[in-house]
Amino acid sequence: MQQPPAVSEPKAPRTLFWLAFAISFVLLAGASCGGVALLAGFGDISLADLQSNGPVWTPPPAPTPLPADMAAPAAAVDAQPGRLQSGAQARNVAASRVNIRSTAGYLGKGDGDIVGQMEQGATVTILDGPQAADQLTWWYIRLDTPAGPVEGWVAESTASGVQILTPE
Repeated sequence: MQQPPAVSEPKAPRTLFWLAFAISFVLLAGASCGGVALLAGFGDISLADLQSNGPVWTPPPAPTPLPADMAAPAAAVDAQPGRLQSGAQARNVAASRVNIRSTAGYLGKGDGDIVGQMEQGATVTILDGPQAADQLTWWYIRLDTPAGPVEGWVAESTASGVQILTPE
């Protein structure tokens, strides 16, 4: 004998609460964000502004070196007692390698001006200086390397004030 199919109990009528809640939330969030955007001035942005095809950032132009006859001669800087001086030893205390240059200064010069690099902690002999160039104090040094000595100009500190050379 077959049993009659089980009779299911009627389901409680579904409410539209969650649908109404979701719609209300979206409308309220859109109105709030839209109001903030208008107050912040985003109302003046067009689609063309957002689809910019031009460069995002353009670097500033490189400084143009003056012709030799117009350039001001680099003034000599007075040596201070207890500081670096000609004939003394100095150490590279910068956190990285430092360029040794064929002439004092770094602005407007290419890689051809770099004659070598001094490793962090390297000891050098100061041969001449000081000389002012590019608002820095430069020293003419000799760095003894396994490949032979390298001579050139090194700044005492960076433009931001980070010390490079200190007396040994």
